[in-house]
Amino acid sequence: MVQKAKSGHPGGAMGAADAITLLFAEFLRYDPDDAEWMGRDRFFMDPGHMSPLLYSELVLTNRLTLDDVKNFRQLGSRTPGHPELDVMLGIENSSGPLGIGHGIALGAAIAERFMVERFGSILEHKTVCLVSDGGLEEEIAYGVGRIAGHLKLSNLIFFYDANQVQLSCKTEDVMDHDFVKQYESWGFRVIECDGSDIAELRKAFKAAWAETEKPVLVYGHTTMAKGAIAEDGKSYEGAVSTHGQPLNAAGASTSATVKNLGGNPDDPFQVFDDVKAGFEERANELRKQVAEWKKAKAAWDKANVEKSATLNEWLSGKGLKIDLSKLNIKEGVATRVTSGTVLGYLAENYHNIICSSADLSNSDNTQAFLDKTGIFRANDFKGAFVQVGVAELTMGAIANGIALHGGLYPICATFFVFSDFMKPAIRMAALMGLPVKYVFT
Repeated sequence: MVQKAKSGHPGGAMGAADAITLLFAEFLRYDPDDAEWMGRDRFFMDPGHMSPLLYSELVLTNRLTLDDVKNFRQLGSRTPGHPELDVMLGIENSSGPLGIGHGIALGAAIAERFMVERFGSILEHKTVCLVSDGGLEEEIAYGVGRIAGHLKLSNLIFFYDANQVQLSCKTEDVMDHDFVKQYESWGFRVIECDGSDIAELRKAFKAAWAETEKPVLVYGHTTMAKGAIAEDGKSYEGAVSTHGQPLNAAGASTSATVKNLGGNPDDPFQVFDDVKAGFEERANELRKQVAEWKKAKAAWDKANVEKSATLNEWLSGKGLKIDLSKLNIKEGVATRVTSGTVLGYLAENYHNIICSSADLSNSDNTQAFLDKTGIFRANDFKGAFVQVGVAELTMGAIANGIALHGGLYPICATFFVFSDFMKPAIRMAALMGLPVKYVFT
């Protein structure tokens, strides 16, 4: 893809291909015939520059075609350089600045816990996100790690593609801290593995899926540009040059590399018959799982008529019909006080809203919402308020993830001057057309 487009990032996608292909081939639950199925596991991309990897999986799962990937990075194609939200194609989020994607995954995992608390285990699913060295260097990683661990979100799984190579240098030039201790201190279960060893990866993912008490970081030690060689056989694995340009420009040879990896340089886009058969077998397994789920859902609907009607209303996406004439809004009252009046009304009358504040609830008057509900706590999502602490950017990304999950409307609040910290998340909400509401005082 990258060589044909003469632009892109091949190395990271090559290094993480074993792990992410295994995820799609054996672990992620989805409906091969309905991309919007509510019971699906969500797979989010944080490093959007690794888009060739996601697009490859979407070819194997019949969401995209070979013509789509041959048009990678071309104007008007369905395969832009960074993935853009299109659930029907299997793309759950637009990829923006590094780090935002795993904040979005955190928001979706929060939304899932909120829904399960209200409607039961029928709506349980996993939220999985690919993260990279660069994404975990971004400051947002601190907020995401702290909050996910604090809330004990065992439905959240990060695969860390730790290839130790960045766009301009090796990671040893910028960091040498202990990621295992870092994430364990936040309350994660960390599972280290060889990110190119299928048996180790399978064992790690099985453990991650079975975890019931903590979020999981699968720490995969991978190889940048795995298999990349020059015409003379010289290895370019782990080379910084392979991160952000076609292999031929990096000093390696795309043709020699394809051959080295077992492919056909004359037909490099070929999908082999055994791969097609393997993914078709997986699709048939998934169809059986989805059929069982639908059977259980029908029984649940019958036993929970009112809840079922409420769930369908929430998932319809028709928006909230709010009659503000019922509120006692007075002239001459500070706008933040009036805002609090509205928020209190929403908390009492609309139960598919999640509100959040960056340690300012008693000042930005989101307290009026909080007083009518409660905050999320580990293993207790009966409330509808996320206290994120002083973490505006993380809060903005969480709100995006809540909206992307479906059925819920997020509100987040802080002082207007701190909106500067949130701008990357606000921009992504705008680009994805998400109904996030911001309260700035």
